[in-house]
Amino acid sequence: MKKSIFLTSILASLLVGCGSKDKGSIEKANLFLENNLVSDAKREFIQIITSSGSKDEEATAYYQLGTLSFEDNNIEGALNTWKKLVAEYPNSPEAEQVKDNIQELTQIVGETSKESINNAIAASYLKNGDFWSEDKKTIFTIDSSWIPKVESSIKWYDKVITEYPKSVASKVAYKKKLRTILGWKDIGQYGSSYGIRGNFQKYIPLLLSTFRSFEEDHPTDSSLQAFRYQIAQSYWNNRNWNETRIWLNEIIEKSSDDDTFYKDLAQRRLKKVEY
Repeated sequence: MKKSIFLTSILASLLVGCGSKDKGSIEKANLFLENNLVSDAKREFIQIITSSGSKDEEATAYYQLGTLSFEDNNIEGALNTWKKLVAEYPNSPEAEQVKDNIQELTQIVGETSKESINNAIAASYLKNGDFWSEDKKTIFTIDSSWIPKVESSIKWYDKVITEYPKSVASKVAYKKKLRTILGWKDIGQYGSSYGIRGNFQKYIPLLLSTFRSFEEDHPTDSSLQAFRYQIAQSYWNNRNWNETRIWLNEIIEKSSDDDTFYKDLAQRRLKKVEY
């Protein structure tokens, strides 16, 4: 009880003072993080960025926001935030830390998957799969609430993988299939969840078998480590600490002696695995 009162008094003292003109502070944001007040920390980092304060603090805030997005499985959000960091503060230590990471993260969100698909049929299959698993802005709507979206999407990706084995189209299909199985959540308080995010026990076997097939067919693809981390994070989110460790250690082993982004991230995450 005393500890709670003490913590409350510290946070209150940090919040008092500047009011609407508060420029935010790294100290306050870090204190929020230390006490698992992630949403408050995010707001504080955003306040630092938008208040035209210290350039060093703004660079740190961009870096931390990107890191929090990444840890929340918002890969695209992390990528966009770190790109802004590099654009705004290219010579900062934080920018140097993420420059090499951006190329790796683009693999997971598909930006570098804009590889040339020469086969028109394969390209059409990919488009059919995308219809079910990606939010589209169209001039018309189709009521698909009664259709299992994950399975409908996977059907078309599997056709590419089967009919065009070990091709560029196959590589793109594998990545799209893995991202679909990893899942997403519809916008809104009552939005439905899909894939791993909706039913871990149902989809984890499919995620693992798909990844191993991808690894076998495309053993040198640069996104393999990114997907290994996503698998580890899926286990972590479901409090399966043993499997979390296994996949994090696999990332480290696959990195061998290289000091890579995902090796560093796996080593840091291993220190925080609960049991």
